Amino acid sequence: MSNFPLGELAEVICISSFDLSLRLKSIGVQEGTLVEIIHQDPFGDRVVVRFNESRVALDKAFLKYILVRPLKTSYEMLRDFARVDQLTGLLTRQFAENLLRKELANPPYCLVLADVDDFKRFNDTFGHQAGDRVLKDISQVIKTNLRKTDLAVRWGGEEIALLLKNTTLELGKLIAERIRRAVANHVVWWQGQPLKVTVSLGICGAPPVRPLELLFEMTDKALYQAKRSGKNSVSVCEE
Repeated sequence: MSNFPLGELAEVICISSFDLSLRLKSIGVQEGTLVEIIHQDPFGDRVVVRFNESRVALDKAFLKYILVRPLKTSYEMLRDFARVDQLTGLLTRQFAENLLRKELANPPYCLVLADVDDFKRFNDTFGHQAGDRVLKDISQVIKTNLRKTDLAVRWGGEEIALLLKNTTLELGKLIAERIRRAVANHVVWWQGQPLKVTVSLGICGAPPVRPLELLFEMTDKALYQAKRSGKNSVSVCEE
C-alpha cells in the first residue's frame, strides 16, 4: 500500500506482518476491509488511513506490509467485460445496442453486417478452438480496415455488425469491399495449417433514418442476398 494513490478506495487482501496484522485486527482492519489513505504527511513518517467510519494513524513503513487491490481497477475490469467481447475484442451486442440507437439520429451512416462464410465447416473439421481462432483473426482484420470513428460489434456467433459513421452509401460500399478483400487475402494459421476464410457482407445506409430493428432487417436481407450470390461478396439493401 506504500505506493497507493491518496484518496483512492482499496480492499485489503493480505497483511504480511504478523504483529501488524494483530494490531489492525484489534481495530477492525483485516482481509476484505475497505481502506483509503486520506492524509499523507509529505515531511513526516505518518499517514492517516480510513476504514469504515474510523481513522488510524500509521507509520509509512507499515504500509509495505499491507497488500491491497484497488477497487477502481476491479470496477474497470468488470466494465470492460460488459463492453468488450473477450474473444474478438469487438463491442458486445448488449453494450452496443443503446449506443447504436443514439447514433441512428445522426445520418449519414451505413450499417454493415458481415458473416463468415461456411463457418460451421471450420468447427466441424478442425474443432471449436479453430473456429475461435478464425473469429479472432477475422475480427482483427476488420478492425484494421475501419476508421477510429466506426463501431464494430460481435452481433451474434460469427456475425459482426459495423456502423460506419458520417458515411454515404457509396463510401460505405467501398469500405465493405475493402474489408471483403482484406479477409479473402488473409490466411488464418491453425496448428501449422493455412485456413482460407471469406466473409459475405450486407450494407444499408441512411438517410432515410429508420428504426434500429428495421435497419437491421433490411441489412440482414442484403447479407442473405450476398450469400445467395455465391458468398465472398457485398450486397446493398433494396430501398
